[in-house]
Amino acid sequence: MIKNSGTFSADVKLLLHIGSEQFEIGSLGPDYGILRDELPIESGEGVLETIVDNQSTRWNIRFTSPITGEAKRFTFEAV
Repeated sequence: MIKNSGTFSADVKLLLHIGSEQFEIGSLGPDYGILRDELPIESGEGVLETIVDNQSTRWNIRFTSPITGEAKRFTFEAV
């Protein structure tokens, strides 16, 4: 029998990089993201970064829907 001696929670950060700017992502799906804050973003491409327990993974992306100040949700595809 396996006993659970405690719980574990990974330290997770989700970031969107556009040029020299960095934005926090609140939620990330397979082809969409939701920014933590409402921000208009003018760029057509960026880099998504996931950091789990200090292990970073980055993907180059192209936005497939605009990011306006009223909507935090955006869609993207890998490039």
